[in-house]
Amino acid sequence: MKKHLFLLLVLLTTGSATLRAQVLGVFTWDNNGKYTNVRNAPKGKIVDRIPTDIPAMFAVEKPTNGWWKIFTNEYDTGDNQVTFKGSTKGYWIHYSVLAVGTRNYGGETLYLRKTPNAKGAVVYQFKDEIELRPVDITADGEWVKVKTIDGKFTGWIESDWLCDNSLTNCC
Repeated sequence: MKKHLFLLLVLLTTGSATLRAQVLGVFTWDNNGKYTNVRNAPKGKIVDRIPTDIPAMFAVEKPTNGWWKIFTNEYDTGDNQVTFKGSTKGYWIHYSVLAVGTRNYGGETLYLRKTPNAKGAVVYQFKDEIELRPVDITADGEWVKVKTIDGKFTGWIESDWLCDNSLTNCC
């Protein structure tokens, strides 16, 4: 019996570690209006709003058809934590109002690739620090599918090159 409980504990721990690897830190980047909508499901009812004039940083997970589930019920403004309200089913936000920055502070050339691996064909390359919109993430969390803010390029980038802080770089 103890062996079975131990095995179950190991499997549960392993599973939660895998799920946790899919969590991605982001910030809002929305220039359309005064608020960014937060919904109770993908394409669901608007249950809360984030003012677009303040930085809002939080973690997302489980991307579904362009929608990300917000990992916790709070976001960080740099000065304090704000709690989302209005849903008992969780909170969702569309990728088109989210961003991550890049960490190529030394002018390194970064690549967006067609597939999530270092041998994937290069779709776009750049040396400047830029913001990208997160679209998807691999199961192990090592690669994130992104779009450039202007929407011209979509590809995969290693998550180590991404920064989730809108107020400062991630050095």
